Amino acid sequence: MNPSTDFDLKGHCRVICSCVAKRKLWKDTRAVAATEFALILPVMFLLLIGMAEVTGAMNQDRKVARISNAVTDLVAQAETVTEAELLAVMDLGEQVLAPYPADELEIIIASVTFNEDGDAEVDWSFDSGSSNPWAEGSEPPITLPDTIVSPNSSIVVGVTTLNYSPPFAGIFTDYFTRKDALELSHTYYLRPRLTGTVQCSNC
Repeated sequence: MNPSTDFDLKGHCRVICSCVAKRKLWKDTRAVAATEFALILPVMFLLLIGMAEVTGAMNQDRKVARISNAVTDLVAQAETVTEAELLAVMDLGEQVLAPYPADELEIIIASVTFNEDGDAEVDWSFDSGSSNPWAEGSEPPITLPDTIVSPNSSIVVGVTTLNYSPPFAGIFTDYFTRKDALELSHTYYLRPRLTGTVQCSNC
């Protein structure tokens, strides 16, 4: 047997084997699914976090609106209230927020009167911190819609504000600019049911 021929045959076989191996490698799809999953996993994780935060914020916002509605409606059904009664109403409002904590919840209840020119003036105000946030006789620090302005009348105003902190607020702060808390606020207006103006005896 010619040694050179044998050597050339071996070399030719090596080339063929190499080509076959490369062809098999390019056609091998066994790890494609795992690779694709590894690529989309971070995106899926971010979407999951986003859905959780949006859902939580929407639930909290609905509760804040419900609290504002409830406390305003209860006070509007009275002729005269006291600070103790207002605190009891606010406590009921805080129960609506359960099971979420009410540490960052603020509730303000006020009576506002419109004079003959339709100018608004605060009769009294009371908040969940047992203080009087709006000075008596001052203009309310909120924008009142024209639809509720009626000369020589009054309304009960309920303002509920919650600083909502998303559960994942501290994640990715080094890469994305985001707020630590989101302020959720709702204001509700009702006219007194049984009297022209709801009075507070000790506010």
